[in-house]
Amino acid sequence: MGYSLSWLAVKGMPPQTVLNELNFRPIGEREEFAESDLSAVEMPNGWYVIVSNRSEQVASEAQMQRLSSADAELVTCFVEEHVMVSAATGWKAGRKIWSVIHNTQKYRGHLDAQGDLPPSFNSILAEMKAKQQQADAHKRNVDFIFEVPVALARTLVGYTHDQDIPGLSGPVFEVLAGIASNELAVPPLNRSIFKRLFGR
Repeated sequence: MGYSLSWLAVKGMPPQTVLNELNFRPIGEREEFAESDLSAVEMPNGWYVIVSNRSEQVASEAQMQRLSSADAELVTCFVEEHVMVSAATGWKAGRKIWSVIHNTQKYRGHLDAQGDLPPSFNSILAEMKAKQQQADAHKRNVDFIFEVPVALARTLVGYTHDQDIPGLSGPVFEVLAGIASNELAVPPLNRSIFKRLFGR
């Protein structure tokens, strides 16, 4: 069983404003881990993270344009371990300024990186390539390139789906009601797979 989720992080905008824009609302419940369909956590470093399980994207591109059109910045991350697809994007001034997508369904080692990439990208890519080469030399069936978008988003926000949040403990996630978007630009090759996984 693997992870299948997306998350969106916003910095520079009050959490309630973010929720209003996305038509999400708290239901008065909290949980220690992001296990509900939709939940959110206020990070100690100022980022507000919304996690959506079994969805390709928390917000539509139009919503992210609006959320990042003021002084706010956005980072998104998508993880689908069943087909080994991962993605991360960054938004400022109402536009997507960078994106990194790994899709092993296209070919082993695939990575599509575009835009004004964060400074940490090159070192992360070099580290994961080195690990992949070592794994390949020992004939280990692992995919370290999958980790590049995930690690990049983590370095910027401090959040990742499978690790504790530094400085926080207990039921830190607020359960939300609402419906996440499904507008991630997944290559056509994966659409039949995603239809089976997500029912669309």
